[in-house]
Amino acid sequence: MAVANVLSYVFVLILSRALGPGDFGGFSALSAYGIVLSVPAGALQVIVARHVAGAPPHSRGLRTALVVGVALAVATIVAAPLLAHAFRLETTWSVVWLGLTLVPMTLTGAFQGILLGRGRLGALSAVYVATAAGRLAAGAGGASLGLTVAQVFALLLVVAALVAVLGAALCRADLTLDDDRRLGTELVRATMSLGAFIALTNVDVTLARAYLDDHDSGGYALAATFGRAMGWGTQFVALLLVPRMQGAGAGRSFRRSLGLILALGLAGVAVIAVAPSFWIRLAGGAEYAEFGPLAIACVALGVLWALVQVSLFAEMGLDSAWLGRFTWAVLALQSAAIVLWFHDSPYELVAVCAAGAAVIVAAALARSRNLGRS
Repeated sequence: MAVANVLSYVFVLILSRALGPGDFGGFSALSAYGIVLSVPAGALQVIVARHVAGAPPHSRGLRTALVVGVALAVATIVAAPLLAHAFRLETTWSVVWLGLTLVPMTLTGAFQGILLGRGRLGALSAVYVATAAGRLAAGAGGASLGLTVAQVFALLLVVAALVAVLGAALCRADLTLDDDRRLGTELVRATMSLGAFIALTNVDVTLARAYLDDHDSGGYALAATFGRAMGWGTQFVALLLVPRMQGAGAGRSFRRSLGLILALGLAGVAVIAVAPSFWIRLAGGAEYAEFGPLAIACVALGVLWALVQVSLFAEMGLDSAWLGRFTWAVLALQSAAIVLWFHDSPYELVAVCAAGAAVIVAAALARSRNLGRS
């Protein structure tokens, strides 16, 4: 999983250089939208893993994944003209390709849940690495050929389809389209929690695109990637915590996970703070040099996001949605503050987002004494 996260980060760096601040801002805004709509895939991974790990195994969630993926794809394609205009994209095809990608992506989420529930961590890691490596190949190919944003999204659709085929092959003994409508309630709860985290860590890029100019929004998009890398790099901690939340030591496991992520996060902040201009130039080139200090701020924000992530996964492991609902409430207030007052500079966006994340972490800690009984 660590390899997959590194490859995902390199993918972003390649495209930031190839597209430049203007187009990269649009690419990032649409990608953020796509990440929000990929939430059911991540939620399915958690609930399918919980079911498959049970005795006896329960639903594999494949029918639900197919229905949800198609519904999201249709909704996105219908909204393509509006999204293309909002994100200042040259063509609606970027949105269409993204929408179609949601079908194989959601199916892959169910396959990942099966593998996690079976304890097949090697196979699960193979799917993660295949996804990241495929995206990296698409990004590198797009950069070398000078492809447009729409063409890059078309390549990403091909990658998603191939990864879904790989997932199906690895899960061939569990392939079934049995009726799994009973997963609906659980999926809603898990989607609410995971969706809250995805929205929390991506809405800032969308708001930056809306309120900052093309240059600053592109710089913010790259700097924010440093922050989201903290979540990517520590996601394995959150995933491995899910099955442990079923035991008697759930609260203790949760707090240990928070401590591990905090230690990793502080190390990341220290590394970037030593030479921020070097890292931002390495990531995006000389065009982004002025955003070095912003990268430090975004990494610090990313540490808070990573703490929120493990907190939400812990509650999903308990089939609880309280913290997810609380996160949505904080996100609404945070977004309103940015829209109404704090959108004149990238640093204002970071400050508001950090305050919101800190409140969520504080709430999670307050609940941790009773977490095992939620």
